[in-house]
Amino acid sequence: PCDPNNGSTCSTATWAAEGGNAFDTSDSTDSGFGNPDGSQCDGTFLDWDNSPDFWFKWSAPGSGTLDLTTCDPSSYDTSMVLYEGLTCETLVQIACNGDGPNNGSCQSYYSLIEEIPVTSGQTYWVRLGGWQAATGTGTMTLTFNGTSDPTGGCCIGLACAVLTDAQCTAMGGSYLGDGSDCTNDPCSLEAMGY
Repeated sequence: PCDPNNGSTCSTATWAAEGGNAFDTSDSTDSGFGNPDGSQCDGTFLDWDNSPDFWFKWSAPGSGTLDLTTCDPSSYDTSMVLYEGLTCETLVQIACNGDGPNNGSCQSYYSLIEEIPVTSGQTYWVRLGGWQAATGTGTMTLTFNGTSDPTGGCCIGLACAVLTDAQCTAMGGSYLGDGSDCTNDPCSLEAMGY
């Protein structure tokens, strides 16, 4: 079956988690979002060239800074762009990188974006491509440096997830309160009085 959240376009971006997030652009095409503004990372060899790409999105659990890297010794020559905004139609590019500094633990050419200030509940979008449209598999590692807001149960439709109030709101959910959880299926029709 077709996965509606396969990351092949901005509108089907996959939710990223803190830590490693696998991606694969081997069978991807250019998502049609247009070439990014390489002037934000001049000299890092972004060289997008209508690259096939993969999209992640992430909602900040608190205020702090964000680090992103595609360091993965078995990966390819990646290029990475970071946007912020509520929807694909309102995205603003805030950072990009073609090649990070030499690091013997990574592939020869990996991407690195560091110390980007983030705001609790704001959604950030990571677009992964390759130098001169290179493709392959890899890992995008996301690190949040800051203090997370309190979490609680969040009903997104009939599904429940433990998130911050701001993350729940960003995902269009109903927050059940700080310290609540998803025990006893609180988002079922019966629990909601239907």
